[in-house]
Amino acid sequence: MLSSPPVWAIVAAHFSENWGFYTMLTQLPTFMKDVLKSELEATGFMSALPYLAMTIVVQFSGQLADYLRTKELLTTTQVRKIFNCGAFIFQTIFMTSTAFVSTKVGAVICITIAVGLGGFAWSGFGVNHLDIAPKHASVLMGIGNTIATLPGVVSPIITGYIVQNKSATEWRTVFIIAGSVYLIGAIIYGIFASGEKQSWADDTSKKQGEEIVYDNPGLEIDNL
Repeated sequence: MLSSPPVWAIVAAHFSENWGFYTMLTQLPTFMKDVLKSELEATGFMSALPYLAMTIVVQFSGQLADYLRTKELLTTTQVRKIFNCGAFIFQTIFMTSTAFVSTKVGAVICITIAVGLGGFAWSGFGVNHLDIAPKHASVLMGIGNTIATLPGVVSPIITGYIVQNKSATEWRTVFIIAGSVYLIGAIIYGIFASGEKQSWADDTSKKQGEEIVYDNPGLEIDNL
């Protein structure tokens, strides 16, 4: 299981998505206050917009992914890779663009699109465990989610280290790092991900090997 490339492709994608998600979740209000000079009331509303967008997108993307698979317009592998890598690439673009946008409206739009597109990524890596190992999906999700929570700890620390003077230049570095993590996740997932059930997740051959058959049926036992 742990030597399977598709497993680590899912983990890498989950980690990448959470890096951008947790960075914005914990630091977006501070960015709006320090750089965009937003008032407290406006900051709360604008900080919620990206997650409202993601909530809407994830509902639509799930339905679209299932439609493409059930109608056999695309294979499961193609659906997972297109949704995940496509989302990550555009998240890279808009997250990095935020670093160079000088207007409040432009920054909010870029951040909202970047976070919102994460809904498509969840229709990629988020359900990929069930594709490659249905019986072990809960274990894979547990492993992946454990590793993917690390950005929630590491990202705020790194951001705090970078943003010492609350300047736009420092925040630019934060957004570029987030965009780069998305891009790395897209590359890893695009190369190693799969939508097919893996051989190690198939118990058929194992069960066949466990049964020992003798000429005398009375001596047949299960090799436990």
